[in-house]
Amino acid sequence: MDDAMPVRSDLIVRAFAEKPGQGFLLYGDRSVFYISLQMAAHAMIGGRSIAVVDGCNRFDVHALSRFARIRKIDPNKFLRQIYISRGFTCYQMEQAIAAKLPAFLTRIHSNTALIFGLLDTFYDEQASLREVQHILRRLLVSFGEMRAAGKSLLLVCQDRTVEPKERNQLFATLKSGVDRVYKLSANNNGIPQVYLEAQGKSASLPSAAPHPPLSLSQGDTPHGTNRTNLHQSDRCGSSKLVQVPARTPQSRSGNVR
Repeated sequence: MDDAMPVRSDLIVRAFAEKPGQGFLLYGDRSVFYISLQMAAHAMIGGRSIAVVDGCNRFDVHALSRFARIRKIDPNKFLRQIYISRGFTCYQMEQAIAAKLPAFLTRIHSNTALIFGLLDTFYDEQASLREVQHILRRLLVSFGEMRAAGKSLLLVCQDRTVEPKERNQLFATLKSGVDRVYKLSANNNGIPQVYLEAQGKSASLPSAAPHPPLSLSQGDTPHGTNRTNLHQSDRCGSSKLVQVPARTPQSRSGNVR
């Protein structure tokens, strides 16, 4: 990370929440999903609705509930501002993102979406490399169209190496399709720090203090529910986004409508 610039997490939140038409990629260890939910929660404080398309089952509704309670916000009301879809194949992810997400964001009067683990579904060898490459290129076009329409996208994924090695090129392709690339990594003191790794047309952010404001607190879980028996009915369903149930956060899910 010697060539990367450390960035304060609150500045990323501000850029993501206040400037429409941004495309960010945040990657690193599993805690990136927790950090990104904190970013989303800050963006939701003013009443903004957000859509999440989750391709790796890392959405953690309890982290959002804790965020609301700490800030004396009604958790039930807060959770009604977020909509989630889960995709289990690259085809479901393309359908949810390219075909349905733009209209859905317009319908809920939102310009903000999070996409978790997009490439996780592309690493499945049941879909050929050539096929997933085409799907990813189509999605990059969709990302560009959404950003041009004022929609801000935060793509979140783990830093990982996969087999066969040819599929690792998908991550490089994804990086090329966003405005800024951030990596979550430990600094010299072992403290999680967000670094600006690369940027496109967007202006750079100021440098960081060593300790990021959105670092994990003791007792926080850096990932969401990840039991394989959850939401099995969604594997065969069409993609639709549904509002997060406030009182029974893990009892049902859906895909983008």
